[in-house]
Amino acid sequence: MAALLDDPDREVRVSAVHGLARHDDVRCVEAARRLGGPWRPHSAEEYCLDAVGEYERRRDGR
Repeated sequence: MAALLDDPDREVRVSAVHGLARHDDVRCVEAARRLGGPWRPHSAEEYCLDAVGEYERRRDGR
């Protein structure tokens, strides 16, 4: 998944960030930041990137 973070297709990068977050891979945080925003509310992209926040809460024990 990490290899896909530089893919030219944004949807592929978003999916890679989501996959990394679901596997508790710290690289998801920086990759999500590089994607920038804002994303459309209630979109598939927002759903995928919410996984990064969930990862951070698990990591921080919140």
